[in-house]
Amino acid sequence: MNSSANSLNKQIADFNHSNKKRRIRDFFSAGSTYLFSSFSLIALIAIIVFIFSKGYSTLSWDFLTSDYRSEIVNVETNSEVTVATNTFEYTPGDNEYFASNWGISFVDSKNTEGNSIVLVKYVDSKANTDSWINSSSQDPFTLKEGDNITSAQLWTSNDPDTSRVIVVSSSSGAEKMCKGFAECSYLKTMTITSKGGGIRGSLISTLYLILITMSIALPLGIGGAVFLGVYADTLPTRFKKIANILRSLIDMISGIPSIIFGLVGGVVFLTLFGQKGNLITGGLTLACMILPIIIKSTEEAIRTIPKNMPLASLALGASQTQTTFKIIIPNALPGILTSALLGIGRVIGESAALIYTSGTAIQDYIIPTQGSASLAVHIWSLMSGDNQNIEASCAISIVILFVILFLSLLIKLLSMKINRYQKGK
Repeated sequence: MNSSANSLNKQIADFNHSNKKRRIRDFFSAGSTYLFSSFSLIALIAIIVFIFSKGYSTLSWDFLTSDYRSEIVNVETNSEVTVATNTFEYTPGDNEYFASNWGISFVDSKNTEGNSIVLVKYVDSKANTDSWINSSSQDPFTLKEGDNITSAQLWTSNDPDTSRVIVVSSSSGAEKMCKGFAECSYLKTMTITSKGGGIRGSLISTLYLILITMSIALPLGIGGAVFLGVYADTLPTRFKKIANILRSLIDMISGIPSIIFGLVGGVVFLTLFGQKGNLITGGLTLACMILPIIIKSTEEAIRTIPKNMPLASLALGASQTQTTFKIIIPNALPGILTSALLGIGRVIGESAALIYTSGTAIQDYIIPTQGSASLAVHIWSLMSGDNQNIEASCAISIVILFVILFLSLLIKLLSMKINRYQKGK
């Protein structure tokens, strides 16, 4: 009796000891998982905080819609100018300077590259600017609120021999520019520069690249996935080996660096479509890059479909083609949308391959048959020179993140709608 009790106690002690060791192992396993996961989370949060802190102040509607290159207009006074005697009343705001003899106020500002500029804040409807003309076209020039005055040459009188000349520029600030205008009655020459530094052209180029790339890669990728996921299983054994080799090649291609895709794409597609890179050659190169992503994601979506669904379709007399297009592809549509999202994300974020195939020139007027920088290449261009523009680069990064977020939410919503429709809800 005592031996049986001792044996039972020993078994209980061994169980408790084993259970304690298991809990310790589970604790360290879970702790290490949380620890290393937290590193990734901290890195992600740090990147997002850095991008938003640096780029949020630069991000604006003008930044999204304006041209990258500034437009320069030279203004002068026509020969019939007479001294203006009108004076104007206006209450300037904080850090705003008003020249009452001209009816113009000035403020300090910064362009998208972070350089100091002077903007016209207010122009009276009867301002003394009737004699101003565009030097190039000789047409009357109308000063507008928001114009950037780069420099101006002013005279105290219209007699060159007796006049005192005052030259002001944006580097001297709005206060000194206003003082120069207030002391003079005649404008000799002035340079107006639009802000520039916008990403409208790069944004349109990226949209073109997405359209060209997905119109090529999506049909080919879905077709390849249907072959590997549906028809390859019905082939004889010797042909199944070929399908397995194709899968291995697709996995290998997905690991090739993008710079090599750009090099090969530049050699092949530039030879076929001309020696200058353009958006079409860039789109073709990106289509080759994202094909493995679309094929693998779509094939996985096809294989998650329950086997009884296509088998029931075949048992009812439908052909394999009818089953594929009416049963398999509709049920795999959420996975196909996910693969499309992954492909679009790769297109938006790609830069190395596009440097060779679509060029690095930042254009304002986009033609698919000409080279133009995408948003990612725009960032590369801003950060590759001696004067790196971190603020504008971070602002473009915010745009890319919001585009990806919007597409993710859109595809999630479409997937939910498709699932509800398929379930008859």
